[in-house]
Amino acid sequence: IENKMPESHWLNECMERGAKLVDIAPEYNGPSSKSDYWIGVRPGLSDLAVLLSVTKIMLDNDWYKPDFCRQFTDFPLLVRTDSLERLRPQDVQADYQLRDISAGPSYKIQGLTDEQRQKIGDFCVWDSDDNRVAFLSRDDVGEHMKINAALSGTFHVKLTEGKQVEVMPVLEMYRQHLKDYDEQTVSEMSGAPAELIQRLARDIWETTQAGHPVSIHTGEGINHYFHATLHNRASYLPVMLTGN
Repeated sequence: IENKMPESHWLNECMERGAKLVDIAPEYNGPSSKSDYWIGVRPGLSDLAVLLSVTKIMLDNDWYKPDFCRQFTDFPLLVRTDSLERLRPQDVQADYQLRDISAGPSYKIQGLTDEQRQKIGDFCVWDSDDNRVAFLSRDDVGEHMKINAALSGTFHVKLTEGKQVEVMPVLEMYRQHLKDYDEQTVSEMSGAPAELIQRLARDIWETTQAGHPVSIHTGEGINHYFHATLHNRASYLPVMLTGN
């Protein structure tokens, strides 16, 4: 709020509606004084580490909504561990043709072009019911996502060239990546108290379970920084997991 003052109305409205407020900042600032608790961190990317630790805690405790993750996020999409690139249907089926989605929302509502369609392509998930790779288009979201896609585990897929490769869902990659982000380690990295990192993870989950929304607000400028995509993604993870 100190560097994007018009946003103060969100703070005021949250307070009026009885929201629980948490402030993550290096200094004990104005919003900190109005929050339920303040998580003090070192300047830099310490808040990123805190949010990654929150994500790890939520995954370790199964504090997430699997159906939402399957239907509305990229968490079930398969990635090759040999190249760290997404597995594509053409990798598995040589004569694969892109699904025709010209009459769907991507074209009719979002204005997707044929050139963009070719560039984006289709995607792969692991069908837990049939125990095999299944193909998706970008329109297979929400109620149109009919596959019980795996969110964890590693699998082996035979490529068109005859080679076998290991693949895993994006969420499984996060599980492995976040092993280094336990709250004690992150506390040492960031200066944030470990018990407050744990408290934030629990508050996000319990608030969601009680049927209330959760949001994360950042000051103007965060998205302009070097490595901003990493910072933004870390901010998205807890709210993606909980359907917020």
